[in-house]
Amino acid sequence: MNIEWAKYLQEIPEYKTMINNQEYIDAWESFLDQQETNLPSNELIVVAGNMTVKKRNMVLEYLLVNKTRNPVKEVEIGVTLSILGKPYFRGVLRTSQNCYQELAPENARLDLIDFGNDRYEDQELAPKDYELIIHFCREIEYNHKEKMETTK
Repeated sequence: MNIEWAKYLQEIPEYKTMINNQEYIDAWESFLDQQETNLPSNELIVVAGNMTVKKRNMVLEYLLVNKTRNPVKEVEIGVTLSILGKPYFRGVLRTSQNCYQELAPENARLDLIDFGNDRYEDQELAPKDYELIIHFCREIEYNHKEKMETTK
C-alpha cells in the first residue's frame, strides 16, 4: 500500500521536515501491514495518530485508507472527539476543495485536522489521551457551477 501526505501539505514549506520523514511513513506502513486482515473491505477508513496541542491549535494526524474499488478525492468525516475524558467536538469535517490529489484504491493519505484549542496547555497527546469516534467517512463531490457539495 502506498502512503503519501496530502498534496496541500507537500506545498507548504513549514511542513517539509515532517513530509520528508521516511521513518514516520514507514511506521504507518508497518502498522497497516499488521492490521491488513482486520481492515474492512470496500470502505474508506480513518486511522487516528498523535495529536499536538500548541497555542490556539489542536492538530490531529490521521491516515485515510481507501479500501474501495474507486479513487476518491475529497471526503467528509463525521466525528466525536473527547480529550482526557471530556467531550470536545462533535460534527462533520470536510476536506477543502482542490487541496487533495486523487487517492487510488488500496492507497492511503496522511493528513492533519486542526480542531482549534481554547482549553489546553501545549502538549502532545497520544491516542490513549483522546477518543476519536468516527461515525462515517464518505466521498463528497463538489458541484463547481453551484459552489455546493453533494454526498455520494
